[in-house]
Amino acid sequence: MVFLISFIYVVMSILLGSLLVGLAWNPVVFLVFFSKQIIYLKNNINYLPLRLEFAFIGLLIILICVRYLESVFFRSKRERAILLESPQGKVSITLFAVEDMLKRILEGKRELLHVRPRVIPGKKIIEVLVRANLTSEVNLLEFTSSIQEELREKLQSLLGEDKEIKVRIEIRKMVFKENKKLVEEEPEVPFRNY
Repeated sequence: MVFLISFIYVVMSILLGSLLVGLAWNPVVFLVFFSKQIIYLKNNINYLPLRLEFAFIGLLIILICVRYLESVFFRSKRERAILLESPQGKVSITLFAVEDMLKRILEGKRELLHVRPRVIPGKKIIEVLVRANLTSEVNLLEFTSSIQEELREKLQSLLGEDKEIKVRIEIRKMVFKENKKLVEEEPEVPFRNY
C-alpha cells in the first residue's frame, strides 16, 4: 500500500510540475489556458512575471519529487546494514547476519516455534521485532521479559554500548500440544476374519 501511494505521489508530482513548466514555456498555451482570467485583466499587462512564477512552482514540485525518490532509494540501501566505528575504521554488519544470529538463539527455546526476528536500525536506537508462536503454557510476562533481556544483552555486547536496543516480542499464535496418552492396540493378524 505504501508503494502504491508513493507511486501515485511521484506520478502526480511529475505531471503537475511538467504541466506548470510547459504552460510557462509556451505563452500561446498559457494565454489559451488562462483566457477567462485574462479577460478581466487590463490589456497592457505583462505576462512574464506570472509565467516565471508558474515555471518556478513547477520546477519546485519536480525537485521535491526527485528529492523524495532519492531519500527513499538511499534510505533502503543505508538501512540494510548497521554501521559501527572503531579506532581502526568503520565496520558494517548486515541486518541479515544479526537476524540470523537472533533466530539461532531463539530457536534453542523449546517454548517458541516459527521465530522470525526483524532488526530495524536507527541512528541511536536499534529496534528488534521478534514474531513467534508459543508452544507451551508459561508465564508470558516473565518469559518474554527474560527473552528481551537476553537479546538486549547479546546485541549490546555485539554492537557496543553507544546504541540503545529495544526488543519487542509479538506472539502471533499459541499452539499448545495436548498430552493424550495413546492406548496401544494389539496389531491385527492379517486375514484373521476369513
